[in-house]
Amino acid sequence: MRQVLFILLLISNILVAQNITFIYELTFSTDKKDVRREYYYLDVLGKQSVFRSEKAREADSLMQKNGYWQSRKPTFENIYSFKNLISNTIYKSVTHPAMYDLYYITIDDKLQWQILSDTMKIGDVECQKAVTEYGGRKWIAWFDHASPLQDGPYIFYGLPGLIVKLSDEQWNFDFNLIKIKKSDKNNMFYLRKGKEITWDVYKKIQIDYYNDPFAEIKIRNIKTRIGDANGNPVNLNFKEITESIQKQIKEDNYPIELDKAVKYP
Repeated sequence: MRQVLFILLLISNILVAQNITFIYELTFSTDKKDVRREYYYLDVLGKQSVFRSEKAREADSLMQKNGYWQSRKPTFENIYSFKNLISNTIYKSVTHPAMYDLYYITIDDKLQWQILSDTMKIGDVECQKAVTEYGGRKWIAWFDHASPLQDGPYIFYGLPGLIVKLSDEQWNFDFNLIKIKKSDKNNMFYLRKGKEITWDVYKKIQIDYYNDPFAEIKIRNIKTRIGDANGNPVNLNFKEITESIQKQIKEDNYPIELDKAVKYP
């Protein structure tokens, strides 16, 4: 963790009401045990925040600027959330990979934190341990009790301080705060709320997409044609592309909500 982080942590108390960005490094492993790393951003504006991957954040920025979504990988966004800590409203944001339709799921789970006496120094920050359960996993958090900001990665919040480190008991997901920066711009990008759905509907959407990734394109009668290296039009081979997408969906099937996991054939 960079030294600048701890300097900024000391001044975060006076900046908490302004627009601040907390950058976490997520280390996670799939069923194949291959370890991956991605950067996630917690953008805080007063008592509201949004947590998303660096790529999703860039896509939101371009959407706000240009009015259209950029091309992204053909799988569902796994970790994207909004928090309103005034109303204690938390929801997970979902974007359909094919048509970019927007959905959200209200998170009704109440985090029952157990604050322990264990402490650990992470860099120069004295952190305290807390545990909770969510999504079929047991989670271990280390929070900075000197910080007035009661927020953290993804849907996790409610501790008396900022969560500096968060991991599940099996170490499939491990979030580590690596940088804090103040921004003069509004990085909230309230563009992605969309239609409210339930977990069951979300499962159905995922299964339907797996069974036929081009179903919505066919229903809406959208013309699909690509070009070769010379720019000549080439018809899409739906069977081959479908098999490729299905393979990628299975390879990327590592939901953070283990109890809501979709079992693909």
